[in-house]
Amino acid sequence: MNFELNEETQSMLDTARRFVKREIQPRAKEEGFKRDMVSKMGELGFFGCAFPPRYGGSDSGFLAHSVVCEEISRGDSGLRSLFNLQALTVAYTMMEWGTPAVREKYVKNLVLGEKLGCTCFSEPNAGSDLAAMETRIEDRGDHFEINGAKTWISNGTVADYAVVYGTHDRSLRQIGLCAVVVETDQPGWKARETPKLGDKSSPIAEIHMENVRAPKENLLGDWGQGFKVAMTALDRGRISVASGAVGLAQACLEASVTYANQRVQFGKLIREYQQVKALIAEMETQIEAARLLVQRASWLNDQGVPFTKEIAIAKYFAGETVVRAAGMAMEIHGGMGYSLEMPVEKYYRDSKLYQVGEGTANIMRLIIADDALGIKKANRPRLHTPSEFRGLE
Repeated sequence: MNFELNEETQSMLDTARRFVKREIQPRAKEEGFKRDMVSKMGELGFFGCAFPPRYGGSDSGFLAHSVVCEEISRGDSGLRSLFNLQALTVAYTMMEWGTPAVREKYVKNLVLGEKLGCTCFSEPNAGSDLAAMETRIEDRGDHFEINGAKTWISNGTVADYAVVYGTHDRSLRQIGLCAVVVETDQPGWKARETPKLGDKSSPIAEIHMENVRAPKENLLGDWGQGFKVAMTALDRGRISVASGAVGLAQACLEASVTYANQRVQFGKLIREYQQVKALIAEMETQIEAARLLVQRASWLNDQGVPFTKEIAIAKYFAGETVVRAAGMAMEIHGGMGYSLEMPVEKYYRDSKLYQVGEGTANIMRLIIADDALGIKKANRPRLHTPSEFRGLE
């Protein structure tokens, strides 16, 4: 196995590093959504790694997406969610499951950062159990009508387009779910921002939909196929979440190394103390292991083979790693870690999301354990592969 990045992917990574240094790090303390960052990253092709040129992409693949996403998250973890929304769970889902009309109307605008997207999964009474959704999607003959509420929707207050999941018959559970593309600029769509602990660059909202309309061609997949659409979207979304966790963990390590090389206690730099060295060694080891797991899963997806188990392992391990890394960084920084003067307090707040978003740590454990125990096989034949979309001009 070749662990070297190819020339194209390395070039994307180098571009991302320069962008982080020039654009992101000087503004890292700014809280709130940065719309201009979306446009700049779109222009540089950061969201388009997995997309063909027809839709504003570079066809460089999901591994390239992963390394770029990791680098951006190292600069500001709050910007990581855009890699889910502008690329994977919104735009790629539209490309994979949408009608030609959906692809042509929405995908390129998202990939280039000209429009903003959101994905509407969670509800007040339905989180990990997607089949318990209460949002209704009803066929009104010439259009769909949607009524319901969603929670924890990233980009919910700023999105132009939304992929909304709901049910046409709750008694059918999974096979009653549908997925529809909705334009948010209509009276029935109401969004209210939810205050939260970290990830201040990424607005999260409660969404209320009252008689929201979508044209019939905006159905993703077939009627009643929404659960399959959701599962493929979540697998891909876990690539960006896991990559972001690695990037934030790397930021924790780098901040800790810098501080350990500067802070003096009892007449010597704290890097000389074995307990500090032990924390640095543990962070380095766990981050490298997480990075390899994430990149393997991304590479498998590029090859068109099933990768549900591998990305569940990667997402679980990376999420645990970043929370541990943030805690160790706080420990190394001592009292200064608790201060708003140092970046690690932000890293500490941002880290917890990676155990929750795009499938909780417990859900990842279930996927991994059920596969290992022979209860439920995680990797199943894929309905679509990236090769179907490569080379589209």
